[in-house]
Amino acid sequence: MRRSRFRSRFLSLLPLAACALAPLTASAQERLDTLSLNDAIRAALAKNYTIQAQAAGTNASRADLSAEWGAFHPGFRATYDYTSDGSPQSADPFTGNRPPASVVETDAYSVGVGGVTPWGLNYTVSAYSQNQRGTYNGFADNYYSFAGIELTQPLLNGFGWDANLVGVRLARAAHNTERWAYRGAVMNIVTATINAYLELDFAQKNLAIARRSRDLAQGLLDENEKRFEAGSLSQADVTSARTRVATREEAILLAARAVSIAQNNLKRLITDEHSPALLADTLHITSVRPLADREPNPAAEFLAALDRRPDYQQAKFNVTRADANRRYRRNQLMPRVDLVGSLGYNGLDPDFSESRDQVLDRDSRSYSLGVVFNSPITFAAERGRYRSAKFNQQQAELFLAQTEQDIVVSLGNAATDIDTARQRVKVTNDSLGLAEQALDAELKKLRAGTGSTFVVLAQQEILAGAEISAYRAEIDFQRALAEYNRQLGLTLEAHGISIEGDTQTSF
Repeated sequence: MRRSRFRSRFLSLLPLAACALAPLTASAQERLDTLSLNDAIRAALAKNYTIQAQAAGTNASRADLSAEWGAFHPGFRATYDYTSDGSPQSADPFTGNRPPASVVETDAYSVGVGGVTPWGLNYTVSAYSQNQRGTYNGFADNYYSFAGIELTQPLLNGFGWDANLVGVRLARAAHNTERWAYRGAVMNIVTATINAYLELDFAQKNLAIARRSRDLAQGLLDENEKRFEAGSLSQADVTSARTRVATREEAILLAARAVSIAQNNLKRLITDEHSPALLADTLHITSVRPLADREPNPAAEFLAALDRRPDYQQAKFNVTRADANRRYRRNQLMPRVDLVGSLGYNGLDPDFSESRDQVLDRDSRSYSLGVVFNSPITFAAERGRYRSAKFNQQQAELFLAQTEQDIVVSLGNAATDIDTARQRVKVTNDSLGLAEQALDAELKKLRAGTGSTFVVLAQQEILAGAEISAYRAEIDFQRALAEYNRQLGLTLEAHGISIEGDTQTSF
């Protein structure tokens, strides 16, 4: 078939095999002079700023999640305090003399471990010792020691997973959102790299067509000049051919400009160079083979696409975050009722060791149990925050539904683009064949003396336009295939790219 000959002749997109996940080589990282599509994608994965920036965001969200869990890690506290309190004595009412001030000195030491649990229990396990002495006892040591545990358990407001894990749940949803955003960034950059590579291929082929068209016009001009000298052709035919040569020189300049722009667009995706040196590099790409053709079926592939689409998964985690916040705000509508209690043991002795041993021997027990009630009068602020949280969740759910709708439409449009582009390839290939035949026929007529230079020149331009249209249709077909993979969320799998961990890609 002519389409097969045309595609094998002008396009060969190198398949990216999923079974060969080789590490990025130095040549793909450091050299831009000759690139296969594989090399271009590898360079983009390693050096593209969008991917690097999104990876940093994912790492930051992971750190935020770790920080939220850190709130439940116990903390250690140690204190030492020395005070000296002098109290003046009243003057003697008979003599007027004021006795020396009464002095009390205190050394206090404490160590403890405390924290909060995911269900809201606050706990402190501590040991305390105080040595109080003064003028009242001749500054004799007197150690009071205590060791025990203090607990505060919310019963309503502040109780349960919804109230205490809200930070973790929000951070986890944010991290999962960032992970999918990273996957989406990789997919988008890979697709953009494929498109930019194909556009450079098209631009180079367009330049080659422009040069061939100029050469055809130049060949006709040379032939016309010889025939004019022989007296078998008019000066007008020579002038017409010369004019077309000049016009096609301009087309070469415009095509060369398009190649330069296409190179810069590709370089922007595959390198981290950000100085003017980027513009000095020249890209030479290899021949490419077509992507694997496929018959799209949006209706059958829609549900699977939802599981793989980064934007849909991000919208789902936005709903998760909104729901976590709503449940937390609902908990805050209740009054604060805390059950408080403590249990420990005391020791008192002029000798510190003996005071400590009394605690260890649990000679004197100390405990307490109580309830603390605290409540605003109107709950106006809490009700307002809860209503806001409900509306935010409703909004997130609507955005999720809208995302599903957008995916349906985008899948349908991408499938239509494949069908249309496939038909364009056939039509433009047929047109190319007819243009070649028409040019051959007009050349034969001109050489036989029955044709027209003007018609031949026009037919040359028609042939060049048919070639460009055929190339454009083939490129658009390849782009449509790549876009359909992106809409299905299959870009990475289709090109053998895997994401290891959160931000590491292998290819």
